[in-house]
Amino acid sequence: MCADNQIMGLRLDFIAYRTVTEVAKAWWDEQPDATVGTCLLTRLAVLRLLTNRVAMNGAPVTPDDALKAWSKLSGDPRSFHIDAEPAGHEPRFVSLVSSREPTPNLWTDAWLAALAMSLDYEMTTFDRGFESFRNLKLRLLEIPDR
Repeated sequence: MCADNQIMGLRLDFIAYRTVTEVAKAWWDEQPDATVGTCLLTRLAVLRLLTNRVAMNGAPVTPDDALKAWSKLSGDPRSFHIDAEPAGHEPRFVSLVSSREPTPNLWTDAWLAALAMSLDYEMTTFDRGFESFRNLKLRLLEIPDR
């Protein structure tokens, strides 16, 4: 694996918003094969959000359809699965949450950031909250002004 691999910070609460979806799709379409890493945490986030009425703008999908969508995403040649955390993940995770104020997304965001940092990967997301993790290689996707 090379350092330019990426982990998608999948925050699909934007899925119903057309401009955001277009930005995400344009980014996805630019990615070479085997460069977008996913893990169990991103899988669960995708499944949870696809079946969430609020996140899906009142039109959640069924669990079966959510699993089909995940299967399509994980089966795409651009995607690869990160099976286990590297040795340095746990101490990095602990250091990212230590001495911080609690926030709703602290645990999952810090866990994903620690994974990206431990593997020397770049995190790609719309979520500006990841800027708080120093030394994280971060690509923030921008939502164009309407």
